[in-house]
Amino acid sequence: MYRLAIPLLLILVLRFLPSILRFLRLVWRLTFDKRVPLLLRLLVPLALLYLLSPIDLVRDRIPRLGWADDLLVLGLAVLLLTKLAPRHLVEEHLGNRAAANRPEEGDPSKVVEGSSRLIDGDK
Repeated sequence: MYRLAIPLLLILVLRFLPSILRFLRLVWRLTFDKRVPLLLRLLVPLALLYLLSPIDLVRDRIPRLGWADDLLVLGLAVLLLTKLAPRHLVEEHLGNRAAANRPEEGDPSKVVEGSSRLIDGDK
């Protein structure tokens, strides 16, 4: 039974490794980006401190359950960081560019250049 599980796990890890690394890079960049609010940037480092801290909600001596609360706190910190960070920063760090609505980027030949003058109707 375990002889079949190990190759399957290896295939799954290799399949999702690029996505996992991209997500970890996003979390790293958002944590150190000065444009993200300070409270959000502190979530992941504080969750890592909680992970290393001997003080826990559930003691680590309890098998599996002791580490579950640590991972839950870390997962919630990462989730809150990525969901509450400004959307344009998340897109920037992921490398996604928003589609431009500027006409000169679509077809520069259809752009009309000119000047304007404001006429005040009260005079």
